[in-house]
Amino acid sequence: MPESQNQSFKPSFGKELNIESIISAPLVAASKANVMMVTGQTRFLLEYCFTKEDGKTYEPVMIEMSMVRGVIDDSKKPTDPGYIQKAQLTFNIPLLCLVPLNSLAIDKVTVDFDMEITSVTSKESTKKVGENNIMDKKAQLNGKISGGPSGDKNNTQSTSKLKVGINAGPLPLPVGVLAILDLYTKNIQPLPEEKKPESIEE
Repeated sequence: MPESQNQSFKPSFGKELNIESIISAPLVAASKANVMMVTGQTRFLLEYCFTKEDGKTYEPVMIEMSMVRGVIDDSKKPTDPGYIQKAQLTFNIPLLCLVPLNSLAIDKVTVDFDMEITSVTSKESTKKVGENNIMDKKAQLNGKISGGPSGDKNNTQSTSKLKVGINAGPLPLPVGVLAILDLYTKNIQPLPEEKKPESIEE
């Protein structure tokens, strides 16, 4: 094995970098992390809380439950036996209403670094306004991230002072999920059967 492959990788912090790339790299990484978290939550809901029938329609996974409650018999007095009777209510509830749903997202990214500007170049861009093309020049800053001692006596190379702080917090559930939960919660309580109007014979 060549000797160069045995050596550990040591980044060169003295290399000239573009200030735009330094700022955008942590932001792009945070954006990708948000996409991964949203994709994971969506996959969890579809795989564990729904079943796909015939490869087309998603149906919620239902759990059958029962509860016993007291029913008052209006035809009897409170002192009569059997005034309060027990009635068993059986209902189905979707697993979606029982599983705690976590929705996390990165809501704050801070980038802190000290940079020594070593060169300034201009970046040309073309904008079309009406039928005319307008050339626009923007300043592009290049520099080196300043650093301090690495702390290793045997290594005199400096370490980067680039610091990235990421804060993730919970997000409210999507409106669609809340609507589904509200719909199934209301359907737990049975409704009285609608009576059809009697036909009037002439």
